[in-house]
Amino acid sequence: MSPTTDGGGGIRAVSRAWQVLRTFTPERMSLTLNDLVHETGLPRTTVLRLVETLAGEGLVESGADGRVRVGTSLIAFAAFAEAAWTVPAASMARMRALAAETGETVSLYVREGVRRVVVGQAPSPSTLRHVVEPGDALTMGVGSAAYVLLSLEPAEERERLVGRIAEESGGDPDALRAGTDAAAERGWCVTHGQREPGNSGLAVPVPSPAGAVLARPAVLAVGGPTVRFTEDKIPGFVHAVLRCAEDIARTGLPPALY
Repeated sequence: MSPTTDGGGGIRAVSRAWQVLRTFTPERMSLTLNDLVHETGLPRTTVLRLVETLAGEGLVESGADGRVRVGTSLIAFAAFAEAAWTVPAASMARMRALAAETGETVSLYVREGVRRVVVGQAPSPSTLRHVVEPGDALTMGVGSAAYVLLSLEPAEERERLVGRIAEESGGDPDALRAGTDAAAERGWCVTHGQREPGNSGLAVPVPSPAGAVLARPAVLAVGGPTVRFTEDKIPGFVHAVLRCAEDIARTGLPPALY
């Protein structure tokens, strides 16, 4: 491997800079250099150089107290990301209507590499509910949304992804293939307790809007406690989620998907 590239052929310095930035969270906006070294697992000298470079671009800033904080350049990135990935109001209203109809949390997912990312969400009206947040990156190794997303990929790409996902998650590639094949055959998928014991999910693909080609597939899912995903309710859930997916294909998806 070249010292300037990562295992996937990208620029390693960029990946490492992203590692540093991802260490910051809403709960941890101020970190020491030792924190960054510990969290990233990178050498101290490397982290120091990355911080200096990121500070030069305004992405982080080093205070007189020696702590590193997020920088002002991220404000513009945040505004751009919000504009690119916000679910249109009419589609969010439809997702909230589905949450009210089913009593379950409604989430819109896309695939990012070997992760599935929550793009938008309408929470369940129940106090006992499935909890993920927009921006959360979840495993592609298990779960109804993961299987449906994989089922939408061309066969060759699907097999390549199965290998990568199984390697990263330590999962069973045969089980992943079986779940994906079942989703492809039925056009929807339901799973119980795979990502988290006691939680279930049901997912369907979002059709491409008329006259448009999506940059990547999107999946609509409902999730909640397994005790509410009884066999007699599944057909009604499937019908309701499919109708909602068709509706939001018309009312619109985040601009970044076009």
